[in-house]
Amino acid sequence: MRRLSRAFPLLALPAGLATLVLLTACGGSGASSSASPSSGSTATGSAAIILSDAPSDQWSAVEVVVTKVTLVDKNDQTKEVVAFQGATAKINLVDLDSVGELLATAQIPVGTYNAMRISIDPSNVTLVKADGTPVPSSSVKVVGGTNVWVPLSSDLVVTQGSSNALQLDFDLSHPLFLVQLPDGTWVMNLQVHFKPNANGMMGMAQMQFHHRRGTIASLGASSFVLHADSGNDLTVNVDSGAWFFDADAKAVGRFAGLAAGKYALVSLRMQSDGSLWAVRVWYSANPLPDWTPEGHVYGVDRTNNKLFVSTDTGTPRAVVVDSDTAFTYHRSLALGTGPSALADLWAGFKVSVTVKDPLAAPLHAASINVQRAVDGGRITAATATDFTYANAFSLNRTYAYANGFSWWYLGFPGITSTDTGAFASAVTGAGDVRVRGLSDLTWNATSSAWDAANVIFMPVGLPLGAITTSYNGGQIGFTFTDSTGTVQALPVTLDSTAGQQPSVVEVNNQAGAVTVTPLDASTWSAKLVAPTPVKVAVVPKPDGTFAAYAVAIFTGF
Repeated sequence: MRRLSRAFPLLALPAGLATLVLLTACGGSGASSSASPSSGSTATGSAAIILSDAPSDQWSAVEVVVTKVTLVDKNDQTKEVVAFQGATAKINLVDLDSVGELLATAQIPVGTYNAMRISIDPSNVTLVKADGTPVPSSSVKVVGGTNVWVPLSSDLVVTQGSSNALQLDFDLSHPLFLVQLPDGTWVMNLQVHFKPNANGMMGMAQMQFHHRRGTIASLGASSFVLHADSGNDLTVNVDSGAWFFDADAKAVGRFAGLAAGKYALVSLRMQSDGSLWAVRVWYSANPLPDWTPEGHVYGVDRTNNKLFVSTDTGTPRAVVVDSDTAFTYHRSLALGTGPSALADLWAGFKVSVTVKDPLAAPLHAASINVQRAVDGGRITAATATDFTYANAFSLNRTYAYANGFSWWYLGFPGITSTDTGAFASAVTGAGDVRVRGLSDLTWNATSSAWDAANVIFMPVGLPLGAITTSYNGGQIGFTFTDSTGTVQALPVTLDSTAGQQPSVVEVNNQAGAVTVTPLDASTWSAKLVAPTPVKVAVVPKPDGTFAAYAVAIFTGF
């Protein structure tokens, strides 16, 4: 799940923030050491460490350097096994929606593991807003980035010779992931979750991985070792389905054209046994251009017949659409040929572009495959058959419900509904409470239009207000002044069910030292009392009320 949470306001904390306690699932046990499991076994199995993200359209780049990933022994939480260490290349989390970033495939000692720790370099973070505006590095603070505790919802049991995959999801859309203070400083408070794969290793065969860039370290009879820019070595197998491009000759290449020391850009797939196989390989004796033929669409110029597609640096690059450019969806459904097909693409789509000459300027597209079609914004209307998004620049788009349509709330994908009547009832709002959503789209070949496969309700951050009715029966009364100067009163539900609870934190000021502490549901009755100042992010409910997604109370100010 990724992208298209059309810029909702984030919860803002007060100036003077001195320390921040890591929130939600990122807290955990303290001491750790790199060691083998308590069993002492030397037998191993493999574990692929994969990064992905959850939706956010506020940023074109959130780049981090992941420096270390460890697995925690279930029987002795002080013992950890290093699965990855020593990266130097930045990873743009924004690009990891319909693709995964294969960080490493490591040999892990046989044992049982129930948690992970992930670390990033807090001094090496790049933020670029959706409009292309960079955030100065001096204005970015990272909290807890060197020790993020990620519990596994199910144990990882490593047996001898087994293949395993662990997917870590960075929740960019969480209202507390990136928080802007009144002085303009941005605080990054990592929200990282384990994302189970219902199909296990079989599901990896359907997953598309982000391109890996590096140099050829060595060659085998039908494989090669790629020394990736991230610092690790990947063994890549080659079969007759692999496609090669010789960037020096500007022509289709072949496996024999690879050589140790050459630069390479590799598109990968993973088999259920954990082995990696080449899908596409670009190679050159010189460094390849800083652009991959895949990325997010940042704009569509239908006058000059161009797409603007993201690059490795987060900066869009223009791709010219010619009269013979073929458009497809999931490589099987034809969308059209030539510039007329641009009418069915817009910002936010994820595309794979095959260019006629990857070294040409400008680039000309031979084909464009839509890997993921998305839309989102304020939901202005909904009926039993369709609904409408109001997007930027007053562009309204109406979508019919696709077969199998479902809806849920961001962060709770397990709580889904297929009831379109209940969905329509939830699409209410007034004043600053504007119901927002995002959707995956699917192509309807019969109507030649996009249908909505789902809707994910996104949290709406509301201005600072106060609790006017203390917590009772799972609800608080919240009153605030909206952007028009009107006082709004809103009943807000807080679900105490395990796994469905909102993030509730207390921002406390003691003699100028500000801390942020998560509040367990058992403390809500004592803490969520009138007239405590509070900020709330909410999602709509079918009965017309709103559920809390995140709550921050302020004490000592």
